[in-house]
Amino acid sequence: MKINLLKAGAPLLAASLLLSVTASAQNRVTYGEVVQSLASTGQTAQKIGINVDQFRADIEERIRAEGGENASSPPPVSEVLSKLPNFIVQIQFNLDSDVIRPESWEVSGKIADALHHPLLKGNRFLLVGHTDARGDRMYNLELSERRAAAVKEMLVNVFKVPAEHLVAVGLGEEQLFEPGNPNADVNRRVEILNIGPA
Repeated sequence: MKINLLKAGAPLLAASLLLSVTASAQNRVTYGEVVQSLASTGQTAQKIGINVDQFRADIEERIRAEGGENASSPPPVSEVLSKLPNFIVQIQFNLDSDVIRPESWEVSGKIADALHHPLLKGNRFLLVGHTDARGDRMYNLELSERRAAAVKEMLVNVFKVPAEHLVAVGLGEEQLFEPGNPNADVNRRVEILNIGPA
């Protein structure tokens, strides 16, 4: 099974980059690469404005209006998040579970180390969970929230990242990375976005 490291940025940044690598290759991602990917992006988030509670409410309303089958298009929140430089890593989970697989712990540790870097200390980070399009949309929304919460719990309890610096939110299948292939593994991912000073 592959773990994918994805790095995406705002339109003003360089074009998005997608690397599909094995678990051992992802573990070679350097501390410096993680820090560089997340540093100096909080100012952008502050200008845009992030309201996590509103994200959830908008998505729930959309699912109620459209029904429980697959999302027909990305929600408006996609536009907001696409404007933020971000670091995306596919953290592996057991099937239909929020249990993080052991092969994701090493790269998670590197992310945690970066969050302790002086350039990033004092910032808040949005952990955005995503699923593929298999299953019911509301169920996928809840699963993505549990997965984002599991990543937050791991970063706080194992790696001692301050809880107040992490905000977990799930978007379910609403913002597919590969809309043309809704069941692809690459759609199951966690994004980490710097949303500015805590």
